Amino acid sequence: MDLGEYLGSIRVAANTILEGMAVTFSHLFRAPITVQYPDKTDRPVSEMLPLRYRGLLEVQMDICTGCKRCERACPIEVIAIDLGKIVHAEGKKETSMDRFDIDMGKCMFCGLCVEACIQESTGAIRHTREFEGATPTLDSLTFRFVIPPHQQPLYKPPKDTSLIPMGDYGPYAREARERGMRDNHLLLDALRAAWFEEQKKNKGKAKKAGKKAGGVVQVDPGKAVEIKKKVFALPMANVKTFSNLLEDLTAQTDCGECGYPACSPYTDAMASGADIDPSKCAPGGNEATADLGYALKVWKDRAEGKAEADAGKLDGPPAAEAAAPAPAAN
Repeated sequence: MDLGEYLGSIRVAANTILEGMAVTFSHLFRAPITVQYPDKTDRPVSEMLPLRYRGLLEVQMDICTGCKRCERACPIEVIAIDLGKIVHAEGKKETSMDRFDIDMGKCMFCGLCVEACIQESTGAIRHTREFEGATPTLDSLTFRFVIPPHQQPLYKPPKDTSLIPMGDYGPYAREARERGMRDNHLLLDALRAAWFEEQKKNKGKAKKAGKKAGGVVQVDPGKAVEIKKKVFALPMANVKTFSNLLEDLTAQTDCGECGYPACSPYTDAMASGADIDPSKCAPGGNEATADLGYALKVWKDRAEGKAEADAGKLDGPPAAEAAAPAPAAN
């Protein structure tokens, strides 16, 4: 290639780059057209969406008849409705709505509930043009339209459907969303605390019952044989494999009731000997306590040379081995 051809190639390459960047460079001298959502729009975006936009669901409770057609129409059980009774001072009873929840975190916006309500009832449930569902926790997307202990009387529609007092679309969904972000996590914390307290009581009762029955929690003999074979199949030098076996014997709910953040750290502590209490798996109950206790005993006996390693001889545990010591009652 002579000098002229070489310089020509450079010129062609430069022209190609400039042609490709011409549109990009032109934007340096144009006014920006970006819409600064949400604070610099002429109107709220929800007002600029079409009327048939399928946004967040809402329920106008003062015109809800409690027919449950929307709940039955939902294919994935997003809607939960409970009916009750209002007892008036004079003794008269009236059917009421005690619960109307919509889990927008599960909703697939199919509109079947809306169609069922429009065609067969008052149109109390409907899609809105509200779309802002961003939230730090998923539980905030459960919209509760009846707040206990309040009970909502059922609406009795007139024969002339044009007289049904339809409210504006949107405010009920916004109110439910704000209420969910404010209160749902508190409700979940209360329910979680009540569940743990109930489990603790049940655990205490089980321990007392086990102590009265003779101080032992029995492991199923058939399962004991299976556990023993699995323990003998593990290499003694690898404690982690034994921890994995112990984790399989727990409820594997990662509930934290055992005092550890998950099941794995608890079984790691048992396998290493740092924590030899097999009764801390509350969701697993007596079965998990017995299985874990028996596995720990077999592992210890094997390490001390007290148990046979011949898998063919593992046809069942002796009576003493089939029982794991129950922990002392609280």
